[in-house]
Amino acid sequence: MSETKIPAEVAQISSENVRKMAEKGVSQARETYEKLNAAAKETAGSLDASASIVLKGLVEFNAKALEAFHANAHMTLDYLASLASVKAPTEIVPLQSAYAEKQFKALNDQTKDLSALAQKIAKECVEPIKGQFEKTLKSAA
Repeated sequence: MSETKIPAEVAQISSENVRKMAEKGVSQARETYEKLNAAAKETAGSLDASASIVLKGLVEFNAKALEAFHANAHMTLDYLASLASVKAPTEIVPLQSAYAEKQFKALNDQTKDLSALAQKIAKECVEPIKGQFEKTLKSAA
């Protein structure tokens, strides 16, 4: 049988060198874990902040929608009261026309307000996540 020759570089690897390389690998793995763990905690904090903003926004949106509902209900009740006081059928047409115009304007204004509020909530709830994402990208670079 022929004898297998071990390259000089391999022969010089001692158990001490292997131990040092293993310690270095463990140290690097520990650092990486700690960075990932910190990033995960920061991300969780950002998600909590975002959820908090969404909750606050939904409360505000619901209050605004309820306010619109009350305004529409009062407008309808006022219209019905004015219809009850009509003395001639010819008085109904101008009342109906005025009510339809008021209702259209009110619904248009309410839609604009609610849409603007929904956009504001959407933008605000994304900010914490966006900030965390940018921070994570900068720290990774």
